[in-house]
Amino acid sequence: MKNRYPHVKKQAGLSLVELLIALTIGLLLLAGLTLIFVNSSEANRELQKTAQQIENGRYASELLAQDLRLAGFYGHFHELPAVPVPAPDPCETASTTNLESGLSLPVQGIRAADLATRPVVAGTSCGALTAANLQPGSDILVVRRADTNILPATGPAVTNEVYIQSAASEVQIQIGNKDGAMVADGKASGGASTLFLTGGPPPPPAKASAPIRKYRVHVYFVAPCSVGTATVGGVAGVCQAGDDTIPTLKRLELSVGPAMTIVPLVEGIEYLKIEYGIDNTPGTADPATGLVGDATVDSYSGSPADFSQVIAAKIFVLARNTELTAGFTDDKSYLLGTAPGTAGVTILGPPNDRFRRHAFTAAVRLMNTSGRREIP
Repeated sequence: MKNRYPHVKKQAGLSLVELLIALTIGLLLLAGLTLIFVNSSEANRELQKTAQQIENGRYASELLAQDLRLAGFYGHFHELPAVPVPAPDPCETASTTNLESGLSLPVQGIRAADLATRPVVAGTSCGALTAANLQPGSDILVVRRADTNILPATGPAVTNEVYIQSAASEVQIQIGNKDGAMVADGKASGGASTLFLTGGPPPPPAKASAPIRKYRVHVYFVAPCSVGTATVGGVAGVCQAGDDTIPTLKRLELSVGPAMTIVPLVEGIEYLKIEYGIDNTPGTADPATGLVGDATVDSYSGSPADFSQVIAAKIFVLARNTELTAGFTDDKSYLLGTAPGTAGVTILGPPNDRFRRHAFTAAVRLMNTSGRREIP
């Protein structure tokens, strides 16, 4: 058949060589795009891990700082009781008398001697703080205070919850009981057998009742796991062998029972170190305050001899990624203290592992304890 379009050349098929060259170029382009995607995804994951680490460290520091600022807030109560011997038990739950004596130390701490040693809780009721439940080298911090919210006059007091009721010169720790009856002046009585009102007649107008608040005791510590699966002394959430290995800031809270309950707070917190600002100069009690000192920090120590003289604190938190970073080695050292002495300056490092870290520091003035020492 005669070609109608002699000026148009017929298209020949691709040769095998041409096809292979095209496939090779396509594969090279695909490999390049894949590499870009993988690197971008990895960079994004690392950015997310770093952002989480920074957020965790900041949140942990601020959480501790806020609680320390409220330490020693007991409503209207001003004069603290004398510090008992031995010192108050941080995990006391059985006796309202002992809980009341604990008001003498709004802040209390147990120092880990070095980064390989756990703080010693022997002689306390903190049985949940077993060796397996404490991160070596991390300190224990105890904060005692009243809740900032007042229990409503007609609101329910939770049965077996711990409350505090105070006036300027008197205070009482009370156990909630929804069937209790309030005495005429609105203040329950009877010490350990005290019962709380949930309703009933209002107090006489001439003598208003003192406000009632929930009493809080927080025992901060770092655990070597985020989710503990053991139960020790009736306290659930204790770390044991086989649990995850994410270090986590937790606290024991005084709760209904009364009992101590473990509450996980922030994952990725590897170390908590506290230094305490001490006010012990002048050494004689001021006539106006009845206390030694003048509300000015004279020195810092990781292990104060007398916690009743503590009016400030420095918080050192080391936050760690919860996941490894491939191809990275942490060869840095971290300063977790500034106070001189064998129990003072603590330097970690280098860890030489594949976790990224960042150290956070905060300085806090304990407003309630320092305010009691201010000379008019």
